[in-house]
Amino acid sequence: MIPPRKLRVTVIGNEPVARDINFLRFTLPPGETLEFLAGQYATFFVTKEEHVRTKSYSFTSVPENKDFFELLVKRVPYGYTSNLLCDAEIGDTFDVLMPLGQFVLKEPGNRSVLFVATGTGLAPFFPMIHELRKNHASNRTSLVVGCRFTEDMIMPEDFAALEKSWQSFSYYPVLSRPEDGWTGEQGHVQDVMQRRFPDLSNFDIYICGVPEMVNQVKDLCVQLKAPAGHVYVERY
Repeated sequence: MIPPRKLRVTVIGNEPVARDINFLRFTLPPGETLEFLAGQYATFFVTKEEHVRTKSYSFTSVPENKDFFELLVKRVPYGYTSNLLCDAEIGDTFDVLMPLGQFVLKEPGNRSVLFVATGTGLAPFFPMIHELRKNHASNRTSLVVGCRFTEDMIMPEDFAALEKSWQSFSYYPVLSRPEDGWTGEQGHVQDVMQRRFPDLSNFDIYICGVPEMVNQVKDLCVQLKAPAGHVYVERY
């Protein structure tokens, strides 16, 4: 793994991409570059009332971008660091330790790859999917991502466009509370897995999101014949 370093980074972009979710871009100090693996994360250090707090966020940017990085940040009640980042202005600076984490893309060989996420658990899959398209474009690659409402969906147009341009890629957004007119998947990510992926014996499966979802999907993978050692998880 790449040794982590603590750097002071500067906000150069901040825009909402879904309800209560912002997409932020940070630049590094002059002369510094960033090396990381798809799936790794950065830990932010912020001070509140003389106490230092830490909060971690997965990189959504790709490793080729060495002079900046990008994150998805969700605004949550009483979430001091996340709300501070969502409200950040261009030029604001933050102390960050990076890269960290072992939830990284494994060599798939001839196996298919399934990504399962809810909410901002989608974040580490941006660079992972990029890496697969670059290095393993013929491998079947699928993304199942769950939200409540359409306004909670993160960059659906980007993934829909990717599905059209990459023959091996499939995108399954699923809504648990669909509005009238929604024609896509309904229910939860587990429902889509059972409908679309009844046999996971030749898959690598990556799961990221809140602990309850991750645990349930991991158990489901066993039922769907996923082999031990090919299910990788990250709990937020």
